[in-house]
Parts: sequence; C-alpha cells; structure tokens
Amino acid sequence: MKTKLLSMILAIMMIATLCTGFAGTVSAADGIAKADNVVFVADFGSDEAAGTAAAPVQTLMKAVEKLAANGGVAVIMGVTTIDTTNSYMPEHNGTITVTSYYDGVDYRAKLSGGDKLGARLVLKNGTTFAFSFNGDFVFDYINICVPGSSFKQPIICGNYHNVTFGANITTLYEDEEGNAWFDGTFGADTAARYYPPIFMSGSNKDVSEGGKTYDNKVEINVHGGDWMTIRIGDRDLATRNTLDGESVLNITGGRFSSFTAKIFDQINSNLCILALYQANSTANFKSTVNITGGQYFGNISAIGAFNYQSQGNVEQHGTFIVNILGGTFSREYNYDGTYLVPTQYTDPTITQTAATVTYGPTCNVTFNIDTNKITMDPVEALVMGYITDCPFPVNVNVTEKKDWFYTDGYAEGDIKYGPLPEKTETPTTTAPTVTDAPVVTDAPVVTDAPVVTTAAPVVTTATPVQPEPTPSTGDASLMVVFAAAAVICLAAVVVIKKREN
Repeated sequence: MKTKLLSMILAIMMIATLCTGFAGTVSAADGIAKADNVVFVADFGSDEAAGTAAAPVQTLMKAVEKLAANGGVAVIMGVTTIDTTNSYMPEHNGTITVTSYYDGVDYRAKLSGGDKLGARLVLKNGTTFAFSFNGDFVFDYINICVPGSSFKQPIICGNYHNVTFGANITTLYEDEEGNAWFDGTFGADTAARYYPPIFMSGSNKDVSEGGKTYDNKVEINVHGGDWMTIRIGDRDLATRNTLDGESVLNITGGRFSSFTAKIFDQINSNLCILALYQANSTANFKSTVNITGGQYFGNISAIGAFNYQSQGNVEQHGTFIVNILGGTFSREYNYDGTYLVPTQYTDPTITQTAATVTYGPTCNVTFNIDTNKITMDPVEALVMGYITDCPFPVNVNVTEKKDWFYTDGYAEGDIKYGPLPEKTETPTTTAPTVTDAPVVTDAPVVTDAPVVTTAAPVVTTATPVQPEPTPSTGDASLMVVFAAAAVICLAAVVVIKKREN
C-alpha cells in the first residue's frame, strides 16, 4: 500500500515539476524578466529612498547611479519626469534597461503612489537640454510622453554609446491630466512634424565641450516609437567632434516624421534619417544604416547639414552605406515623393552661414534599395536625388525598376538594376536568453504579452546577413508538453507497478 501511495506521489510530483517549469518560462517572458539588480523610479519617490517597489527613488539619474557598477533594470513604476535638472545620466558600466513592465507587473496599466496616470517617462527637457546617456541603454515596454507643444522635439543623446529602443514603446502626446493635445497624425501639418523626440548618437551643445575623437563602434537599434529624426552625429557643438570608428543604425519599426533642412542648398526638405550629421569623419569611419521597417514622412540622407561656421569647418572621409530593404514611405508635404540623397550640399566650398565642407578621397556613399520590399503609401514617388558634379563617388544599387522609382540628376547607367551586392540582406534577428539576470543585447521577445514584439537585430558586421526562422510558441505547444509529461509519468507508474509484482 505504501509503495502504491509512493508511486502516485511520484507521478504527481513529476507532472507538477514539468508544468511549473514550463509555466515559469512563459511568465519570465512577460515584459522584462526579474533581475538581480533593480531600482524602482517614480516622481512620488525620494532619491534618499532604497529604490524598492515600496520605496522608489525619484529620478532616473539616481536609479542609474545605484546601478552604475554592473548595470541592471530601472523600473518606471509611476509618472517619471525628465527635465532640465535631471536629464544628464551618470556614467555606468553594463547595460541599463528602462521599462515599465517588470517581472510580470505592467505598471503602465496601474496607478501607483497617488498618480492619476499610469507609468510613463515624461520628456520636459525640450531641445535646449538633452536627455543624455553615459553608458549603454535599452528602453522597452514603456510609454514615452511629450507633455505639450512647448516641449516639442525633446532631444535624446546617446553620447556614442549603444542604445536600443524596443518594439513595445508607445509615444504619448498627453498633458499632466492625461488629455491628448495631439492625435499623432503626420502629414501636411508641418508643425506636427516637430512634436516627436529627436535621437542623435552623439552629443548636444549643452552637454559637451566638443573636439573629441571617438573610435568605438556604436550600434543603435530602433524598433518602435515616434521620432522626429534619427541622426548619427552631434548638434551645434562649439568645436566639432571627429568620428574614427563605426556606427550602425538598424531600424525595424517606428514612425519618423521629419527634419526641416535644405537639399541641394536651396530646397526645403524634411529629413528623418541621417547617416552623419554635424561631425568630422576620418578615412576609418564607416556608417551603415539598415532600414527594414518603419514609416517615413521625410527624406533620408547619407550626409546631413553642417550649420554655423563658428563651430568649425567640416571634413568628410570614410564610407557611408544606406540599405533600404523595407519600410513604408508616407511623405505628404510639399513634394509628391520621398528623396534619398547622398549629401545636402552641391558646393563643397559653400560659405554663407554654414560651415565649409570638404570631401576627402576616401569619402564614398552607397545606396542599396530593394524596391520589392518597399511600401509606398500614399506618396507616388521615391526619388534618388543626385548632386551636380558630386565630389565623391556615389553607388546606387536597385533590385528592380518600378514606376514610382525616379532618379534626379543621374546619367544613364549610373544606377545598377538587379540583385543587390552580396551580403546586403535583412539583418539577423535573434531572441535573447531569458534568465534571472536578463541578457540585454536585444529587444526582449514576448510570447504572452498583449503587445506584439519584434526582436532586435544583432549586427555582427557592417553588412547584415539573412535571418534564420524563429520557432513559434503557443497553446498547442503547451498541450504537447502536458501530454508528454503525462505519458512519462504513466510510464513511471507502470515500471513501479511491475517492480511491486
């Protein structure tokens, strides 16, 4: 009798163990997994507090300071404001993940500490003071809020660190009471194009002395959220920085509104992606932009604007590659199409109010365009714009001629139609390993969370490679596991029963 009872207990324990283990794996993927190093943040907290869920710190600055030694997770558990007094993050090691969905609790959907609204990161820094990083960051499962038109185009600066913006970022345009002041529609309204945040890989004028040389590799991944523009480079520094390393920008999602500047020194344009902006570059510098998704309301340029002679003249060297392998182009302002341009300047010695631009012998630009994977909605044209007597080589490779693809200033034979150069494919996407201490190299993958996710691309070389399929999970696989567990347990009971006999 005791042996039979033992057999039943053993079977139940085996089923419970297998089922608990499987359920634990699923729940760990709900948002950001539980970590050893975690600090909770909300405006209602205190920077003298411990940083727990019961006693959060008040500023993200303090959370980063507490996580500075090894990185970790900063949980935005309530309304958390970035303003001119707390926008410059301390230096830190490791990667810091900023999220509002942690260990199965989605703080975006609950009120904490007397807040009237769910958890959100409110950008009240505008364009004068940048929200600046001094280490590697990942942002995912978080609401980023622009609280009013007076705080339009708030600037976020990576200061040449690695940054990932995950697929589960929602951009809110709401005031302190939660009232929407903008409906998120980009189109003919030029003012609305200035509302979303700007991200630049480098420094802002108020947080850097300039004049430094950066020789590291910087990777920026953007998978969601609204952005006015994404730029490789700096903004209005007193002395220009020099880039001597490599920059990789991967875009798989999000919306990109505009950047008003000039193409060909005379035509007002709306640039939303720039492979280099307001920085010197050396012959070693390589800037690669991989666009496989997202929605674009502005133009895309390899080399962008260089304002103000007072900041010094500009030397351009190195290699610039723009891979347009997907995405939706929806520009609706002033022109009937989107321009892709190698540079904004026709005259390398232009003076006026801008800097003098010099292009070195190593400077070259390549556009690789997969017209079979591009969606045109609702614009009628994608225009490959050239500059007269371009002072550097420009290579344009296009998979197939379409009736909406036009060229401006290119001679017959300048554009190569057919298969793109070898290794010009979609970047690899790899799901991260979910452990008690999360590995934050990519945007996390969610299986049960209500928001659809996209894994962050991992770029190991400057030229991306073909992705491999990722197996799916769901209720069917859960039933298979349960059935397998039952069979194993039944077999164990039979073996024990035979031994009894």
